[in-house]
Amino acid sequence: MRAVAIGKLFAVMAVCTVYFLAFARIGALAYEAFRPNDGRYGPGTSVGPVSIAGMTLEEARQKVVEQVNEWRSSASIPVRYQEKKAELPTDVFTFRAVESTKHVIDGRSSPLFVLADMTACMETMERLLPAAAFAALDMKALEADLEAAASRLAIPSEPLDLARYLSTSLKGQSVVSEAAVAIHDEGLARFLAAERRIAIHANQLFSLRTIIQEADGVLSERAVDALASAVYRAALSTNFLMIERYAGSTLPNGIPPGFEAKVDEKRDLQWFNPNSTDYTLLLRYDGRQVKAMVYGWPFAYQYIVRTSTPERIEPRKIVQYDARLAPDETVTKQTGRPGLLVKVEREVRDGSRLVRKETVSEDFYPPTYTVEVRGLHVSNASPSAPEETGNEASQSPSTSGSSNSEGAEQEPAGGKSGGEQGGNGQDSDAPWNQSGESGESP
Repeated sequence: MRAVAIGKLFAVMAVCTVYFLAFARIGALAYEAFRPNDGRYGPGTSVGPVSIAGMTLEEARQKVVEQVNEWRSSASIPVRYQEKKAELPTDVFTFRAVESTKHVIDGRSSPLFVLADMTACMETMERLLPAAAFAALDMKALEADLEAAASRLAIPSEPLDLARYLSTSLKGQSVVSEAAVAIHDEGLARFLAAERRIAIHANQLFSLRTIIQEADGVLSERAVDALASAVYRAALSTNFLMIERYAGSTLPNGIPPGFEAKVDEKRDLQWFNPNSTDYTLLLRYDGRQVKAMVYGWPFAYQYIVRTSTPERIEPRKIVQYDARLAPDETVTKQTGRPGLLVKVEREVRDGSRLVRKETVSEDFYPPTYTVEVRGLHVSNASPSAPEETGNEASQSPSTSGSSNSEGAEQEPAGGKSGGEQGGNGQDSDAPWNQSGESGESP
């Protein structure tokens, strides 16, 4: 009996709860249905970002027009392609305030209708984009995004990247930079028996060392120098940001001054692709030269690399004396090699207009000293002290001839810097003749 009573009580309470809830809801609906209609929109009603809650139709239209005019007076739509930027004026957009307020749903958000004048927009796009990229633009997608940006009546935090609207097909892409280095190498022929295509991903770092490591020891040092230098020279004519690059102490044969790039276990050639599109590095070898090409969408600017006239730095001369040589005898122990200084600059141009000029590198190759060994000039014996002269003569070989580096004198040349001595083995304490001429012992 007790369980039955509890069940009846629960049923009565449930019925009462449903009744009261339904009454409250139905009462509210009835009030909304029978209350006088004053023509004002309810809470939560908006047109685009403009709230029109509590307004009549005319007030809503006036409010929308005011917000649009305020946005027009202070805003613009920034657009860019790579480094090149421009702004679309707000007068290329037509706002349909009347049509937008006609389709308002009370209590909800309705769209603000905007039309973009794409003919006027195209004038700006043509100034930003190269011809091949402009022809590949997806105009419908671009128009939709421009209208959506304007309908928010806000200033975009970032420019609209036009590269996002380029066709995904390869049409319009081409070789945008290339370089070649002459070389004949069997290992390189095996490594590049077929064309290699390496992706240069957008907004990522690229490392050449990882590619060369795939050769697994097939490439000689000479082949690596040629391949790295060709790739480096091709990358310089792009907007890639060079992160890491090394040059050796001696310019390899066949490498133009200013374009050497060393890659080994400790050194690398790295750059960063700042663009929002991928590029491809193509490597080819035809038996005579290795060629590196960068393939992708054309750049907004032109990048022209120039090198200064190489400055020749004459080697200094180290003069050493050896008593074992005849007085007039001279032996060249080491033949010097001139040093080199070359400056590499890059011009960034927009057609004929110079945007900026930047220094890429200043490569210095130190000279190697010339080492010359001469015989000693012994003075004539004095008649008043023949025995003393003989003793001095007999002691000369033990003092001046004990080491080739002792008594060495140096002739400085006219270079900016003497660099380091290139494996010539002379004593680092050898005295220099500050007058610029090598002295001779009497």
